[in-house]
Amino acid sequence: MYIYWEGAYAKRYKVQTSSDNLNYNTFFTEENGDGGTDIINFNNKYARYLKIYCLERGTAYGNAIYEIEIYPFGGTQRYADGTATDQNGNTFEWINYGTQDWSVENAEVVTYRDGTLIPQVTDNTEWSNLTTGAWCYYDNDPSKGKLYNWFAVMGIHDNDPNTPNKEFAPEGWHIPSDVEWTTLENYLIDNGYNYDDTYTGNKTAKAMASTSGWDGSTNIGAIGNKQSINNKSGFNAFPVGARSDSFYFEGMIAIFWSSKENGTNASYAIERAMCSNCAGLSASYVYGKTSGFSVRFVRDAQTASTKDYSKPAAIYPNPTSSTIEVQQEFSVAKVYDLSGKELLKSNSKTIDLSELPSSVYLLRLYDNSNKILGTTKVVKL
Repeated sequence: MYIYWEGAYAKRYKVQTSSDNLNYNTFFTEENGDGGTDIINFNNKYARYLKIYCLERGTAYGNAIYEIEIYPFGGTQRYADGTATDQNGNTFEWINYGTQDWSVENAEVVTYRDGTLIPQVTDNTEWSNLTTGAWCYYDNDPSKGKLYNWFAVMGIHDNDPNTPNKEFAPEGWHIPSDVEWTTLENYLIDNGYNYDDTYTGNKTAKAMASTSGWDGSTNIGAIGNKQSINNKSGFNAFPVGARSDSFYFEGMIAIFWSSKENGTNASYAIERAMCSNCAGLSASYVYGKTSGFSVRFVRDAQTASTKDYSKPAAIYPNPTSSTIEVQQEFSVAKVYDLSGKELLKSNSKTIDLSELPSSVYLLRLYDNSNKILGTTKVVKL
């Protein structure tokens, strides 16, 4: 269960459940709340009705919740902002992370964008000697994920240097560069996705990893330790494993290609890797282009995410019939509709919404480097 508080939040409150709306039992009590987002584990509790009983205000403005989300244990990932379709008709989900939209499912294509087939290669010796694009299933098992060599993701479909390369990604998407991977990492760090809630160091792997499939680990903050709390960011990296002259490390690693070659050795390319014993997403330079890894797509953000409230914005009043006052420092404020379309922009702490029709909107605050400082829903009366 996720409680997203407005700027006015409850310092002390109880969460109660009931099966008949008559008899309620308290299963959670907060004595020193600090607003923002509260995550509460139901511990397999079954109920039909829910009540939040606020006991003490955290500010002078009462108690205000702008959204509650409840998910079943082991349910679907939380943050998908939309879906897209690749050239083979496969649908994949994507999530907005600041200035980028990322696919949150591994690529499944078997052709390039123009319909040219990408060969499936099952023989290990043939695979390890390739100089053109190919794909395979892990262990050559169709029930497992697809892996691609670097030549495939770069559209290298023949050995003629005069032939233009193909496009691997669907229309509007591309293979992430090393810089784009770094942008994603920094966004996750800056927006509270490190496992220890710090804002320094790369400790985001747990928030990016799927909630199942990983080898176990006792390392603090590692992906394999308490897997049920993984995937806070929704990136949903699954440990498919990898391939060179054999298949290896299923359950231990997830490795994703970038489009960048290793500058010191043209036989190698740069990728991003995470492992079950690790807490961070690491850049790697040691794998050859013949390796088989997973692939994700990226594009420049088309809309703002309407589902990331990891940092609430402090505003008052809400609901409002005309203006709102922003009660924190920022550089730019943007108002979006719930599809993520930008409607207005302001650098004033008094934002006039009087020209907007009655509805629910999204207010997002940015600093001068475009880092998100806070997000909240605004009810315009």
